[in-house]
Amino acid sequence: MKTHPKLLVRDALAGLFVAAAAGDPEANRALEELDRFAHGAAPGPALRRLRSEDGSGLFAPGGLESRFAPLGAYVKDRAQRFAAARIRIRETEAEREPMEQARAAWHAGLFFEVHEILEPVWLAATGLQRQRLQGMIMAGAALHHLADGNLAGARSLLREAAAKLEGSGSGESHRFGSFGQALARLAGEIEKGSLRSIEELGELPVLERRD
Repeated sequence: MKTHPKLLVRDALAGLFVAAAAGDPEANRALEELDRFAHGAAPGPALRRLRSEDGSGLFAPGGLESRFAPLGAYVKDRAQRFAAARIRIRETEAEREPMEQARAAWHAGLFFEVHEILEPVWLAATGLQRQRLQGMIMAGAALHHLADGNLAGARSLLREAAAKLEGSGSGESHRFGSFGQALARLAGEIEKGSLRSIEELGELPVLERRD
């Protein structure tokens, strides 16, 4: 079981986002409250019911529980990214499309959440679909490592993701092969030393839909 406060907050909020992305009403209410909290409101009842992996509550009536209070800026950043991703999900009517939910998360910089959305689908998949999903999961993990400053981990996973996706070609709805090529170029930038942090990333590789 995790004990580090940031990991507990990350996992609890990610689980909330994944549930909301799939259309869960309670999770959506909690994220609406989280958005208001990020703009200065007190946590609502749905947020106060949220629990971390160890069973402790994240929010008190007046704000974050004292254990998690130093993570206020992180929580507000997550709230803003969740809001952006949820707008994209609603616009594309992606509540029943995990790949589109993952794309929305990716565009919002929610790279850990890409993994959380796609892992259950990957576990049940076979063949090329499983390979593509694994490549996408690795891509999310790679950018999550880059955001945390783990350049070696990011480079390695980008290479693995690129190999999975380039080798799978284009799917019926998405251009996985070209996305894999873009990830390989990103790995090359890290190897050359021209990309040393997520802040230096000029353009985020995009998984394009097929027309």
